[in-house]
Amino acid sequence: MKNNTFRKLIPVAAALGFAFAASSAQAFTLKDGSGNVLSSDATTLDWNTTGSGVAKSVGPFGNLLLPGQAFQFLYQSNLSSVDGDTTALFNGLDFTANGTKGAGKNFEFTMVAKLNEKVASIAGSTATFALNGPASANKVAIYYDTAANASTTAGTGFDDGTLVALLTIVPDNTQSTFTQTSANSGQGSTKLTARLVDAGDFINSNYFQLEAGQNFGINFESSLNYPAGNSATTNFQIGGSSLFPNYTTNVNDIVFKVDGSNTFAVPEPGTMMLLGMGMLGLVGAQRRRRAPKA
Repeated sequence: MKNNTFRKLIPVAAALGFAFAASSAQAFTLKDGSGNVLSSDATTLDWNTTGSGVAKSVGPFGNLLLPGQAFQFLYQSNLSSVDGDTTALFNGLDFTANGTKGAGKNFEFTMVAKLNEKVASIAGSTATFALNGPASANKVAIYYDTAANASTTAGTGFDDGTLVALLTIVPDNTQSTFTQTSANSGQGSTKLTARLVDAGDFINSNYFQLEAGQNFGINFESSLNYPAGNSATTNFQIGGSSLFPNYTTNVNDIVFKVDGSNTFAVPEPGTMMLLGMGMLGLVGAQRRRRAPKA
């Protein structure tokens, strides 16, 4: 009987692990904080192609990077679209980031981030970067603002609205690469994982309502390009939250064009597989304790 019980629990535990492995992203409802739905059955927030990023004190572009070299990276952008079923109210989204509220536009969502990185390795003209420094210093935030005043060129209006999500960037699945393609150009990519880690981290359900339980964080992916083109700016996170101090670039910084998107995520598949295997371990332990002694 005990052997049969053990065999029956094996597919249950494995199914638990694989069920979570197959659900790395959650659908959500985007709302305006007042109970009004902007988009339902949404999966992805697409941030503006005019998003800007700056790597501080690693320039000018073309300088030789060394393994272990540390720096801070700042990011700012505004929401341009959502992958989901939108309502008429969503048409009020201002996605221009030109500093003024457009005609018929009522609100904007913006994202800002700060993270400490280091050069993990160099292979030819490609550098790979990893997260560095204390976790509490690596943050990503989303704001909702009825002023709709974000400005790419001025670097203002990105963190002066209502803070609706604050998360800590964690090392899991967080990595960036960048390849210098010529003396004056290059391109790369970034993946960030942010979770509810610190006591002050949160996701406001009045703006992001999950359709399948608690939200554990976000996965963010982006492309990086140099030169920055229409994402060029000398100012980052100006005039907003003290959590993201004002910053003005200098000749030792490199400004990138950052085109990103994010999904809302559940725990990592590996974590849930370990949970499933842990259940099997407990069953096995029970069998050993109950087995008759020789």
